[in-house]
Amino acid sequence: MPKQPGENPTQEQVTAPNGVAWTRAPGGTTSGHQLLEALNGISGIYGDVPRRWNWWEEGRQRREHDRHMAVLEEWDNGAEELPPDESEARMKAWSDDFDKRYEEERRRRAQLAADTYDEERASQRLQYLRDTADAAFFGHVLRKPANAAQRDGAARREAEARASAAELLHTIGDPEQVIDKRGYLPSERRATNLGAHTDYWRHRLLREWSTKDRRQFNALLKMPPPSPDDMCSECEAPAEWHEYDISVRLFHPPPAPGSQAEKIAQLMPGWWERCPACTAYRIGHVWGGSHALPDFDGGQWVAMLPPLLRTLFTSEPPKARKKRAPKPKPLATIPPGPIDEVMARLAEAKAAHPDAEVRTGAGGVLELWNP
Repeated sequence: MPKQPGENPTQEQVTAPNGVAWTRAPGGTTSGHQLLEALNGISGIYGDVPRRWNWWEEGRQRREHDRHMAVLEEWDNGAEELPPDESEARMKAWSDDFDKRYEEERRRRAQLAADTYDEERASQRLQYLRDTADAAFFGHVLRKPANAAQRDGAARREAEARASAAELLHTIGDPEQVIDKRGYLPSERRATNLGAHTDYWRHRLLREWSTKDRRQFNALLKMPPPSPDDMCSECEAPAEWHEYDISVRLFHPPPAPGSQAEKIAQLMPGWWERCPACTAYRIGHVWGGSHALPDFDGGQWVAMLPPLLRTLFTSEPPKARKKRAPKPKPLATIPPGPIDEVMARLAEAKAAHPDAEVRTGAGGVLELWNP
């Protein structure tokens, strides 16, 4: 009868959760617990975001793979060892089957998009997300408005954004059921975006900041992994960041040269890079006029950011320079000269500073100091 997982560190046989019995090879030193850990680890090494959240060092994922494989190589599960030709044939069959299933899924998605994608509804959903982010942005401003005019403007625009979002929600129905033009639901895109956020944004910045900016490095390293539900469906940022006008668009190409989009991007800095689900306040603020809140500035935006975002997306405030204490000066000085002149000036100084003491300064100058 196979021994159970974790029975003791010297066991020679372990039954995995799927019922497969593993036997340790002669000379093996790893325990049954290590085997089970390796089986669990190797299966999720490329797909489990929380597991690889802090694997930011170059080559870390490969090292984790090799570590688990080194354990598995000490154990045998009794699987038939195939001749090289047959093994190669099976691998090709597996690869062909994978390609076939991939193509079937691609066609299924394309058909789903053809049958259900509604460009107007998708556009309304994005406007709904923008309105929601706008309302949250103005809500943050209202926590500490600069003055009464700004407070009134933020309150009015928050109410307008909430009303618009409610009207759009009534029109589009459940926003989570709005298919995009590639045939994917928002929840599916969020899961993909979390992986991209981890591998191509977080890990890249941690590698960069580990040698350049320990303040930002430490803050990002402490950031807990978001859940897929926390992510934006349209870009690689957590959705909450959009409330503060922060987007992360990793795979968004620049506008085509000479296009209308390029002209707009030149007129409105930040427009092209902004996620379509993010608040559009910054663009309106740059545009000015009624789009900008009275007296709102960059300093106020920085102050309303949560500590993590403030550290990640703003420069470190300059350290206040310590004021040097003024160099002490003598009460009076008497340069060298004829004795009668020096004695007369000493008498004047004594009358003015009767408790002073006389010291000799540079060049033979007499200095009167407080005792």
